[in-house]
Amino acid sequence: MQTLIPTPVTHRARAKGRRLGRALGFGLTPRALLLLGAAILLAVPAFLHGSTPWLMFGVDALLFAAMSADAVLLPAPERFVFTRTFVHAPELGHPVDIEITAVKSAAGLHSLLVTDDLHASMLHLKGPARGIAYPNEPTVIRYAVTPSARGDVALGQLYVRYRSVLGLAERWAIADLRQTVRVYASGEGTSEQSDLFLMRARQIELEKRRLRRIGLGREFETMRDYQTGDEMRNISWTATARHNRLITQQFTTERSQQVWMVIDAGRLSRTAFELPCEGAALDVSTSVVTQLDQATSAAGQLARVVAQSGDRYGLLAYGRGIQQQLLPGSGALHLRRMIDALSQVRSERAEADHMLASSRLRQLQRRRGLVLWVTEMTESAGRPEIVAAVIGLVKRHLVVLILLQHRELEALAGNAPADARGMYASAAAQEMLERRRITVAQLRASGVLVVETSAAGVAAATISKYLEIKAQGRL
Repeated sequence: MQTLIPTPVTHRARAKGRRLGRALGFGLTPRALLLLGAAILLAVPAFLHGSTPWLMFGVDALLFAAMSADAVLLPAPERFVFTRTFVHAPELGHPVDIEITAVKSAAGLHSLLVTDDLHASMLHLKGPARGIAYPNEPTVIRYAVTPSARGDVALGQLYVRYRSVLGLAERWAIADLRQTVRVYASGEGTSEQSDLFLMRARQIELEKRRLRRIGLGREFETMRDYQTGDEMRNISWTATARHNRLITQQFTTERSQQVWMVIDAGRLSRTAFELPCEGAALDVSTSVVTQLDQATSAAGQLARVVAQSGDRYGLLAYGRGIQQQLLPGSGALHLRRMIDALSQVRSERAEADHMLASSRLRQLQRRRGLVLWVTEMTESAGRPEIVAAVIGLVKRHLVVLILLQHRELEALAGNAPADARGMYASAAAQEMLERRRITVAQLRASGVLVVETSAAGVAAATISKYLEIKAQGRL
């Protein structure tokens, strides 16, 4: 498992290219080209007055001498050492700051222009980042990018151009800062919303502690002398042998419940939509995410609330096969494993195998637990497979089915058609919604708790339902 913040990468710069490339690894700056343009204007009098050709050749010689001297005096690329550092862990849809630190072991001041070879999902479109390199002093250049995809992404080399104070010539160099970083699912909603959920979770946990009853459940509480009416199975024979009298164990209701987060990564999870994106590095007001991105983000936020409530949580992500499986646990290390697993869940092109997920969950979870299943109901003439998969779990577990819905379908069904094509589309939408309504009613009649929400609101809906179940003590 990788650390959340990628490890910094340091490498010494080298000249771009091989032998010929190193010799030709120089270029003229815009300032030099501007001076060359001015020299051409000064050459006009030399053509008009043949008696002053020395003016043209003198200006050209002086200009080329200055450019050559400026290029020769530039330090070798090996005198620069570059480091790429991520300020914090990269999260999907959240701006992440990247620092490029340059240390130069040469005299003089040099202006740096660095271009980082980032992954396509982390493109930085504001041009090269700039900085001033001082002798033996670290120069920090910072810029921000907004990742648009989860999982492992490869970052390439750092391309550097540096100039002296004259700014007539520049030298090109490369620093091999190639590395693979992991972009995690977004783990936070709005700060106000996250604080509200965590406060509610703490309140519920305190109420549960005050209301727990001794004598029920199978979580050990204390020991006492045997009393008439105590069950024989509760006698501690080891303590009885030590004290030479019957000792009974007392139990309390379990305060730590098992919570499973099940995520459908089938073809429907590839559906993309736009979300507001505040503070993004790119000058856009929205970011494109998929339903699976929202589901993994909701699972990460729910994990924090479940941990605050004192319960244990696990993960099952599936497509045609099981992609990620994490048994219930708690603690900071378990949360990091959860975040790591969520970052590697991938959408598949085929329909997900819901029966496989149901069968695996029955094998892994023997005792009663809470199952929060995030999916989308496929449109089919018969009974959707997800219905049979979920009903198979209801006898043993408390199942909450989080169904993602599309507001566009409801809008299409409610529109007044303007032509025959629109009439058929509206009728088809109405038929799909009616079949969905009947299926949801059947699920609820079978004991399944159904929550219908949009992909944008799946995190808030899932956490609210969990806290509601926790407050009611339904587990």
